Amino acid sequence: MKKFTEKEYQKIVDCFDRLNNDYNMGFLNNNLVMNMQDELFNGFDFINDWPEIVSIANPLTREWAHDQYVEKEKKYFWKSKKTNELGRPKVLTKGKIGYPTDSFVEFNLADPFTESELREWGYNPDCFWKEEVE
Repeated sequence: MKKFTEKEYQKIVDCFDRLNNDYNMGFLNNNLVMNMQDELFNGFDFINDWPEIVSIANPLTREWAHDQYVEKEKKYFWKSKKTNELGRPKVLTKGKIGYPTDSFVEFNLADPFTESELREWGYNPDCFWKEEVE
């Protein structure tokens, strides 16, 4: 059983929803299936992963399929590779509204974030050392 990334999951969902909306086809319509295969061909194994892909695309089983077939992202503590004039690195902590903020605090005060959360909020994960949360 293949585990999909969150990005792959979203690509399947977006493809199906757009095709279904644009052409108003039923879920098992052959044209819809062929269009999905055409659009998603690169990066997906339609022969071996078809049951998982269909489960993700189907709005009725989508939530269940997400729990079953999408790998859970690991959370990390993030510490900047650069330091200030005192040699102290910035660490990422959770701001008042849930977004990460960088500040010069002790590393043990850092909050965990996934790599995709960092990218979503404009941070480059390559600029940080990361330590996996256990």
